[in-house]
Amino acid sequence: MKLFRKIVRSIQRRAVKFVLPNPRPGYGEYSMIYDTLNTSGKPSDYLIDLALRAAQGARQTQLPELSRRVDAASNDFTPVWPGEHYRLLAALVKILQPKRVLEIGTFRGLSALALKQFLPADGKITTFDVVRWDSVEDTSLQAQDFENGRLRQQIGDLSDPAVFESHRALIEETELLFMDGPKDGIFERKFLQQLETIHFQKPLLVVLDDIRFWNMLAIWHEIPNPKLDLTSFGHWSGTGLVELRRKSPQS
Repeated sequence: MKLFRKIVRSIQRRAVKFVLPNPRPGYGEYSMIYDTLNTSGKPSDYLIDLALRAAQGARQTQLPELSRRVDAASNDFTPVWPGEHYRLLAALVKILQPKRVLEIGTFRGLSALALKQFLPADGKITTFDVVRWDSVEDTSLQAQDFENGRLRQQIGDLSDPAVFESHRALIEETELLFMDGPKDGIFERKFLQQLETIHFQKPLLVVLDDIRFWNMLAIWHEIPNPKLDLTSFGHWSGTGLVELRRKSPQS
């Protein structure tokens, strides 16, 4: 089924590129722009204030340690801001000082390292993926990154209800969640639906990557919670902030 979806997406992308050729040089993704009518999930004062502080923090933050981790044959996007999200992620951790951070999508590990940079002394990050970090070509992670236990990887698909349930306690205590999943139009919707069942111990800030991707447009639109599109100060492909607050069953 996954292979079939990949083939369908590939055909769709080729068809769109044929009908609407790229109007300028460079890599790009197809998207759409919408008016603000009928948009659910308006930004809260909290998100607006946080976004302003995070943008200022990202402007003042440098991550030379991340640059040193980038393979010499690869482009180093970690210093780029606005346009990339590494400095923004680090700034959010600086401001929020979360004790529990959850990342979906380890890949080469640069986002995890950015999130880890300014963690409080008792802070921890758990990064999820369906493959081990050391199986990824050109990974920026090293074995010593995991030695003190502040960063750990879990293998599993959090859109799977059984996997989600097995990590419910971890998700309940999470304060900052960075979501950089497959953007296949399925994973994100399933995970966000299950996230609505969580009784958070503290307010949760969700950072969604690539919200301007075609497969993410409807998913971002459907989120009913307070949210803010922060693309101009985040990732060129879309950065969204979502505020989730849940009362415990006893409250």
